Amino acid sequence: MSRKLLMHVGPTIINDEVLSAGHVNNAGFASPDFIDAMKNALNGFLYTVKSDNYMPFILPGSGTLAMESMASFLRPNDNVLIISNGVFGDRWKAIFSRYKLNIDYLKAEPGKAVSLSEIERMKKHYRLSVMTHVETSTGVRFNVNEASQILRNVSDLIVVDGVASISGENMEADKWDIDIVFTASQKALGAPPGAALLAISPEAVSELKDDSLAGFYNNLYAWKNVMTSILDGKSAYYTTPPVHIIFSLAKAFELIKKEDIDNRIKRHSIVAESIRSGLEGLDVKIIADREFRSNTVTAMMIKDPSRFMSYLYSRDIEIASGVVPELKDSYVRIGHMGWININDAVATVSAVERSMHEMGYEVSPGQGLKNVQEFLFKNNL
Repeated sequence: MSRKLLMHVGPTIINDEVLSAGHVNNAGFASPDFIDAMKNALNGFLYTVKSDNYMPFILPGSGTLAMESMASFLRPNDNVLIISNGVFGDRWKAIFSRYKLNIDYLKAEPGKAVSLSEIERMKKHYRLSVMTHVETSTGVRFNVNEASQILRNVSDLIVVDGVASISGENMEADKWDIDIVFTASQKALGAPPGAALLAISPEAVSELKDDSLAGFYNNLYAWKNVMTSILDGKSAYYTTPPVHIIFSLAKAFELIKKEDIDNRIKRHSIVAESIRSGLEGLDVKIIADREFRSNTVTAMMIKDPSRFMSYLYSRDIEIASGVVPELKDSYVRIGHMGWININDAVATVSAVERSMHEMGYEVSPGQGLKNVQEFLFKNNL
């Protein structure tokens, strides 16, 4: 019998209760059941970013839609600062270059993060500054807390892409003075893909106007009235919401609260360290420098990535290919977010070990697993 393990960077493993919650038939977006689920999902998202006074949004689409929706705060000739630690940080440049904006761009090499001193040297005043909490292409975690304190001196609004971090890494948007943070349903929240979730500070919400650069679909000013109505327990419509995804999200947030957000983040950290301990036992190079390694994604160097992934898949484990252009033919990415546990870490390292042996690497039985077990023993897990 085959049982697959999805160790991807997104979509990720979906809890059976979360998946089943979306199997609701004959429920429209004006039904009381949907309104309750939507309201619970909106408030549940605020719980994960520890900012109850922010305004939550859930839009039908991916994390990229949330990125596009930042045009709702921009007007022609505004100054924008992009802080990029990889491919998905670079996506900001591709998005904002479609508008008449003045763009400054700070970029780190793969495995590293833009230094805070580089940010301190930026003296221009910006309408909007954007950065990525966890760079999905390399697994680099950025210190968005400290960066935000620096940016506050030069930027009206501070935006954090939390697509690969929220509910797997600590996020305290209000305390850290971050105006907008967003994620997507299929990452560490562990729900099916199809929804973009945003939390926006009261100050930033007050600046939403209908004369921005946003188009029709990504206009947060228009979506604001829908979210306000839902939070008041009333139906509202702009475009069709992802009804079944919302039911799944509501269940996911219920389970996240039951686990406790800090316990959930700790679990992610333990699984991440378990996997990396095993990889280091196999003498595998991890792309992210140690100080930047995240709880949710690990990128590892490997020869012939396609062949390696095929061997893993034959052992019922699916991971993600590399996407950094200069490295994509020499690395892969392991996702460890959502509903993963230490047993998944052990299974993954075991499959990596056997696949490397099959590819001709000099690997002895238990070489990586020994490191995992030592880490788990040391931490009484």
